Amino acid sequence: METGDKRPEPPTRSGSPGRGELPIREHLLMVNDIGRGEKYVEAMSKKIRPGDVVLEVGTGAGLLSCIAVSLGAKHVYTVERSPLLCNVARKVFAANGVSDRITLLNMASDDLVKSGAVREPIDVFVTETIGSAGLDEGIAPIFDHVRPLLSPQAKRIPETIQFKQCLVNMSGIRDRIQILRPIFGFDMSALNEELDSNKFYWLNPIEEWREVSSICETAVHDLDGLSPSETALEMMAITNNVCDGLLTWAEFKLAEGVVLGTRYRQVGDSWANCVHFMNRIPVAYGQVCKSTFRIHDDRLGWAASWRIEPR
Repeated sequence: METGDKRPEPPTRSGSPGRGELPIREHLLMVNDIGRGEKYVEAMSKKIRPGDVVLEVGTGAGLLSCIAVSLGAKHVYTVERSPLLCNVARKVFAANGVSDRITLLNMASDDLVKSGAVREPIDVFVTETIGSAGLDEGIAPIFDHVRPLLSPQAKRIPETIQFKQCLVNMSGIRDRIQILRPIFGFDMSALNEELDSNKFYWLNPIEEWREVSSICETAVHDLDGLSPSETALEMMAITNNVCDGLLTWAEFKLAEGVVLGTRYRQVGDSWANCVHFMNRIPVAYGQVCKSTFRIHDDRLGWAASWRIEPR
């Protein structure tokens, strides 16, 4: 039986300053990810009606607020905790002639209610605080923070989250960032022990042929009131191959028929594939892997543990 689990992970990916304060290069990637933006345009087009009051948390550079105005929103309240990004968004709103219909608030979402800055019921709430791991940008607590401001019939984007997993082969990729064999005949594997985490973010597609098991999925969780939970999952090997670890991604329902996944599938995506490495082992067709997926109590992340049953 081979097992794996999630070790403590580094504070943030790619040198991020902290949750909600991604480097500018991350925002450039997100704005340039047209597929990601198209999903939000489609969802917002289904939910925003002329005259609606819209609340956005996580302004970033201001793209979604501009879209909301273009769809007929009477007014948009948009919340951004980073002073740098507020300055960027302010310039974007002015450049696009929408400043008079947008109130930009430089604060954290948990200060929003007590600030009294939002003075009318919100018809549509939208947030794109979605990290590659799903919950890592604090989307679940944000829903709690804004709930008192929403009208009884308020529409939300996104609505739900679901997690998916499969076993993968990472030959030719893992070899670049771990010591898997002797180097010039010398055992250098002590370097592996100094890694902060066995979680690896791959900024390129993981091709379908690398999947060595079926895909399992958690229940669909409502983001408005998401609770910590634990789910038992099961995968089956679909090929005779070598297994390197567990690939996990999230899928968000933005609106009816509009789903946004955080798996990096093609060049231009702004996600990073999340892989938990394990001891490299061969797997055979039909072999079963049992997994436990747990959403943390703070709802800012999750833990995965798994075991591959003997043949």
